[in-house]
Amino acid sequence: MVKDHSDEGLQRDSVGLTTVLMQSIAQIAPAVGVLTTIGFNTQQAGLGAPSTYIAAFVIGLVVAISLAQLGRHLPSAGGFYTYVSATVGPHSGFLVGWLYSWFVAIIPGGLASYTGFVLQTELQQHYGFNLPWQITTLAILLLVGYIGYRGIKVSGKMLTILSIIEMLIVLALAISGLISPGPGGISFSGFNPASSTNLHGFYLAVVLSIFAFTGWEGAAAVAEEARSPRTVIPRAIIGSVILLGVYYVFCAWGLQIGWGTQNLTDLGNATENPAFVVAQRLWGNGWVLVLLALLNSGIAVCIACTVDSTRNWYAMARAEALPSWLNKIHPQYRTPHTAVLAQSVLAIGVGLGVGTLVGPDQSFFMLGTLGTIIYVFVYLMGNIGVARFFLTTARRELNVLIHIIFPIISTVALFLVLYYSLVPLPDPPVGYAPAIAAALLASGLLVLWRLHASSRTGWKTLSQYVVGTEPQPTAALQSASPANPVMQR
Repeated sequence: MVKDHSDEGLQRDSVGLTTVLMQSIAQIAPAVGVLTTIGFNTQQAGLGAPSTYIAAFVIGLVVAISLAQLGRHLPSAGGFYTYVSATVGPHSGFLVGWLYSWFVAIIPGGLASYTGFVLQTELQQHYGFNLPWQITTLAILLLVGYIGYRGIKVSGKMLTILSIIEMLIVLALAISGLISPGPGGISFSGFNPASSTNLHGFYLAVVLSIFAFTGWEGAAAVAEEARSPRTVIPRAIIGSVILLGVYYVFCAWGLQIGWGTQNLTDLGNATENPAFVVAQRLWGNGWVLVLLALLNSGIAVCIACTVDSTRNWYAMARAEALPSWLNKIHPQYRTPHTAVLAQSVLAIGVGLGVGTLVGPDQSFFMLGTLGTIIYVFVYLMGNIGVARFFLTTARRELNVLIHIIFPIISTVALFLVLYYSLVPLPDPPVGYAPAIAAALLASGLLVLWRLHASSRTGWKTLSQYVVGTEPQPTAALQSASPANPVMQR
């Protein structure tokens, strides 16, 4: 018999739309997204760089709209693990949950070390103060672990505060650029893809911009802690993409104008982050606020990823797919506290270990490429799940455009993203990403084989648990029809 966890689960009905929306926004990382892509996108697309964010926004919205449909029917802490398990099958769902949860669990380590590296570089260059990146990395991850341990309300408040601060700072810089433009004045040509340097460069910039939108699915992980999750989760997913689509386009445009459209070659080849350079020209010593925005964004992303990964582990452990100790809930804070502790140790190991081995900046770029590979697989399986679910279980609600055409379009776009990310293969250590993805997949297949060989069967049925049902004894679920577990209310 599988233990009923209904009395010791996550804290239900504890957060509303604002917190859930901020979970997605923080995981997308608005400040990091703008500050780490504007230089490359301008280098590749020139004046047309803002239009690459428009193209990425359209593609991201198509993906989000179709996959958000599963959030309306299948709200669960497992997110895509539950979505794919309930629509494609438990084997595919396990592999999706395995790859996605491991990646989201280690990305805080890479991002914290990168944030520490940028902070060390800028403080040393401008103020002669050397703050080792290892200290910043450890401080960020310990803070994030504590916040994650304390519960969804604490982490939600921190996400909201940090995300609003970072977005306002970068937005203010973009507006300042429009008020005091650099050489070339204000131009609207950046919104026209034809203004790009060349078509190939435009495509490469779009690929990076699409990756800058990933993270919107983070809202799905807090479904069991949200009020009215069947309504709130889809709104947060789609709303975050729309909000940050407008934000990215405007901020990229404002930063280009602030730099000067006549000197975009220098922007693309700048050795220092272009946003810092623009801020130094416009704000003087106040440029440090942009550095603060990057620090805020790094912390917020780490919090959001900690929430996401630990809820995925919790859901997988509840379904007997991972060790049961990851399923433990703190009696006071109602968090999967053992999962939070494990994730914190893992993130610190990745941040300090891999950062020292290959360099904190290269570690971040390597994990970014790894994320591209994993996200393509996760979204692809989600697209298959959308089509299958609405062609069978929820056929009465079938919308050909949203449930069939959108998944096809986004799948083609995702494969293009994967191709342009890996061909030609980046130099090491970034080029190690495909091998790491293959190793994660191989380990997942090994665990899946061991699950088959064991006497446990709950992972085949409990993986489909959604809000509004309670985990049931394995035998009862085995006797249910495949459609019943995912359609109960």
